[in-house]
Amino acid sequence: MKTFTTKAVTAAILSSLSLSAAADLYQVEEIPTADNFRHSFPRDINAQNFVVGISRLPTDVDITKVSQRILDNLEIDSLESLTQEEREILIKALANEQLGIIGVEREQPQRVGINRAFYFDSALQSVEPIPPTGEEWADSSDSFFYSINNANSAVGYSTAPYELVEYTYTDSDGAEQSREYFISDFISRGVWFNNGEITQVTPPETEYLGGETALMDVNDSGLAAGYASTAVSPRAEERIAECTPEDEETIVTKPLQVCVWEIWFSLKNSTAGNIEPYTFSLYSRSNSGSFGANRSIYDVRGFLWQLDANGNVIGEPERLGTLMPRKEDDKNDFSSYAYTVNNNGIAGGQSWTYHPDLDAVKMPAIFMNGDALPITEDPKYRWGSVNDINDNNIATGYLAEVISSKLRTTSFVFDVNSKELTMLPGFFTGSSTVANAINTNGIVVGTGEIEASLSIRDRAAFMFDSTKEGAEFINLNNAISCEAPYNIIEANSINDSGVIVATALKPEEYTDSDGETQTRDVVVTLKLDPSAADGELNDCTEQENLVERQGASLGFGSLFGFISLGALISVFRRKSKINS
Repeated sequence: MKTFTTKAVTAAILSSLSLSAAADLYQVEEIPTADNFRHSFPRDINAQNFVVGISRLPTDVDITKVSQRILDNLEIDSLESLTQEEREILIKALANEQLGIIGVEREQPQRVGINRAFYFDSALQSVEPIPPTGEEWADSSDSFFYSINNANSAVGYSTAPYELVEYTYTDSDGAEQSREYFISDFISRGVWFNNGEITQVTPPETEYLGGETALMDVNDSGLAAGYASTAVSPRAEERIAECTPEDEETIVTKPLQVCVWEIWFSLKNSTAGNIEPYTFSLYSRSNSGSFGANRSIYDVRGFLWQLDANGNVIGEPERLGTLMPRKEDDKNDFSSYAYTVNNNGIAGGQSWTYHPDLDAVKMPAIFMNGDALPITEDPKYRWGSVNDINDNNIATGYLAEVISSKLRTTSFVFDVNSKELTMLPGFFTGSSTVANAINTNGIVVGTGEIEASLSIRDRAAFMFDSTKEGAEFINLNNAISCEAPYNIIEANSINDSGVIVATALKPEEYTDSDGETQTRDVVVTLKLDPSAADGELNDCTEQENLVERQGASLGFGSLFGFISLGALISVFRRKSKINS
């Protein structure tokens, strides 16, 4: 839930940058990026202007357990002589969201977590909800915060730290062979955080890989929405059986846990091949691809957990259903996901269902009174999600349909009480947009394409008043000072005082390994605060002093291919947007 009932008090922001003029709609404050991380991605803001999100790409981690074969494959001489550019290449290659090193067979590389949850009040805290213990490897887990309520409780999820184990087997020549593998206790755990205290939520099903849970939102009474593994899917049972063949003559070269993890990883990174290719870079792994199906070895269900003031689960969690039951001949995982819940206890998210022509697709779902309800059953829509719901029971998100022979996403608002669905206009006809959040005043924020003439379109953050007839679809880059060194590409959340937290690109100078000064784009978190009731939009594209806002040195396709979180969730089943 991203709706708030008290007047926001602006938090003091360290190292902030004020760039407003009297006519600007918003003052801009940049929230510091966590130490040792390159990028910062916000997810939510509460009434106190506290912000949570994800820091990405550590600049220095322990990578000592890397073989020379891997270094040779990456054209790196040695760990002792690493340049900063080589270190970054290696860290990205070892990221948990990568299966392995291309070209290096029969060797599992060291695991590195490149995502870290952050919490910002008056200072930034980098939070590792599940730190390593014993023989577990440092810097090997990923963590994410997705929501913060007005009691300042944050929720999200964390993967488990990895541990190095040795596996021994006998080869075809009768010789004993040993190999090392990194394994972990579970896929993910939903986590709650407040005032330094952390709790975890365990799923009903934990067979094989320890199961998965995630907390995606929490309302002001501590009702948390998310999802959890409930059973191993029929197809996964068949594939897992192949990891331990009955034929005793078959040589098994890896532990069962590693074999099952590889099956899960391939499913997590699967795409929806039954619908048209989609080119909006927020979802594609490249400039041309499909929606991330983000499947699992598990059947997953949306859940509502009531948490107490200490983050502990009270009573029996409410298990949410799917829009349709699974067909008898469908052996794939069949799941639902709760991404948002309001103060009335109504949740929203996604569910697998069946399209009359396309078979299994994910569509927006409202969860209330024990039922999973569609927002539309029109067959022209082929994919979609509810991303937020306010306390007036107005939900927002996106639906995908074919427009002018191309698959596009269109933002919507849906009145749960009246069942009225309204599609939002976008920056131009055919502009793909995704609505991320709506406050109780009906102001919707998100991201959308702005260049109608380009085959690969740039994106910008938008704001739209869904209560006002004929409202303008506002590019937030035109709502701040034209001297601001930012390209605002996504608005992630908005509170009831109209304060927006957004994702932006910002140019940064650095010195390369040759001692030369170079410029690159970094991703930063911005807080946009309404500056004046009589503020006006700027037309920055007409001003000579405009800082270039068209992607600079890092294209949007490559940027969002890079930030895909297998992570930031379908949308890694994680918030129906970052797939991350």
